[in-house]
Amino acid sequence: MLKKALSRYSSDPEVRRGARWRRLHKSARRDDFQVYRPHLIWPSNERFRQAAAAWKAVPGLPDDRRFFLLDAAASVRHVEGDTADIGVRFGTSSFFILCGTDNAAKQHHMFDSFEGLSEPTPEDSGAGQQTVWKQGHLLAEEEVTKKNLHMYEDRCHYYKGWVPARFPEVRDRKFAFVHIDVDLYQPTRDTLEFFYQRVSPGGVIVCDDYGSVLCPGARKAMDEFLADKPESLFHIPTGQSLVVKR
Repeated sequence: MLKKALSRYSSDPEVRRGARWRRLHKSARRDDFQVYRPHLIWPSNERFRQAAAAWKAVPGLPDDRRFFLLDAAASVRHVEGDTADIGVRFGTSSFFILCGTDNAAKQHHMFDSFEGLSEPTPEDSGAGQQTVWKQGHLLAEEEVTKKNLHMYEDRCHYYKGWVPARFPEVRDRKFAFVHIDVDLYQPTRDTLEFFYQRVSPGGVIVCDDYGSVLCPGARKAMDEFLADKPESLFHIPTGQSLVVKR
């Protein structure tokens, strides 16, 4: 017991880190929370650490979801097609997708109203509860996003407008990676209707909102659309979902 107590004062940074984790873990368990286990290797992934450091000043998405996007995008680097991000906001998801693919030949297509969320529908209310969302929530300005992603300006294409109004402008493209982060039922469903058939075999569709109690409409849209499709949907512990196109 004394040895553990003294470990917080050790000259070894890893010993001190372990001691801090034990204290945080003990405190979190009291309220049924968890903190990342110190033996997990993804927080120390060098590519992720560099990307996270470069994006440190921009809000949006916790680290586990950022890493998942980067790693999933890296896995389709050689799959035919471009990448797309629907629901861009400050550009956080796009940044980690672009870092992951790291392929100048893949163009990145970004769709956002830049006026916040659209009007929720009844599907966006949980069982017996009203939705927390209102039209205009999660507003971001296009110029701010462009400034955040200036290092990738040669690969980024912006389509300002409500889903799915500007989708036809990429109807002749194939996609290796499609990220859906629109929170609500109807734009999630509209996105799947358009992009599913344009995702190359081996490409992926990631829904950011699938596992969130705040976004029942997004989960409903994914489940309904994929019900008669051959692909499996994987619910990731981060709250995201993954579909690998056959």
